[in-house]
Amino acid sequence: MDEDFRADHLKLCFLWYDEVIIETIGNYDEKKFIDGLLKTERSQRALSHALSDVIRPLEKQLQRHIAGDWQSQAQRGYPRWGDNYENYTYPEPENAEQYAHNHLLGLIAQEHGVKQFDDGYDVEQAEGRARVAVDAVALWEGVNAELPCMFQANQDEKSAMTAAKQFASGSNIQNVPFSLFEVAVPSLLDVTWSDVVQFRKNGSLKSLRNKIAQSVASAGADLEAAKSLFDRSEQEAIDAMLESSRPRVKRVAIESILANLPGMALNPFSLFFGIRDTAAAHNRNQENGWLYLLRDIKKVAGEKK
Repeated sequence: MDEDFRADHLKLCFLWYDEVIIETIGNYDEKKFIDGLLKTERSQRALSHALSDVIRPLEKQLQRHIAGDWQSQAQRGYPRWGDNYENYTYPEPENAEQYAHNHLLGLIAQEHGVKQFDDGYDVEQAEGRARVAVDAVALWEGVNAELPCMFQANQDEKSAMTAAKQFASGSNIQNVPFSLFEVAVPSLLDVTWSDVVQFRKNGSLKSLRNKIAQSVASAGADLEAAKSLFDRSEQEAIDAMLESSRPRVKRVAIESILANLPGMALNPFSLFFGIRDTAAAHNRNQENGWLYLLRDIKKVAGEKK
């Protein structure tokens, strides 16, 4: 896995999704994987458990029929046709996977400056690369049908997803809300996992997700328009907070007098003002918690640079 992807993107996924499913190849050692994420951070048992509760290996999430389909797909061969079996694409793609396979072979050939490979080794390398990407997309679609999730794809996998979508126009791969989250939140590359776990535990994280999703929905899934709407919401919330904290000198003076009336063991005005202010602070936190959290994330990310 790409180092920057694991250190930064995985943290964003950890904050955004209820669970993060990772594809495991070979024997998966959970402790070794988590320790690899924490690196120089002090490996506390509670922190390790917080990560492993969210970051789950694919094999633990797969339904048996999905695993069976996946394994049977992996055993299929490659197409060969022509007088000398020189052609290696599917002549008439029957499904999205075959269409995406052909599309990727064409892109890989372009990378090497040829129209079609004629060396057997080059063909096998291109086929293997295309098959890995297409199978990853097919596996994600199977898992997504059972457990709605988003696939964090590399360039080959993105190309396979685009081609599959062109073949089967009914499928809709929608990740705009997460894309806006990526834009709204600065790089978490140098932010510790301990801080990320604390952000996730913040009760306002759901409110932040909802605010981002609302901006996307209002913008019709247009990322640039959604970003403008979200930025406007952030600025409007800041303006409202500043306005609400503007001092009203006359009211403060009257309340100060009432709260300090002499001769009372228990001043009802002081008690009332205390309860009122506490309730107002709670309401502000409920309404603007998403903004406080976003600013906390930006502050911590900025300090780590």
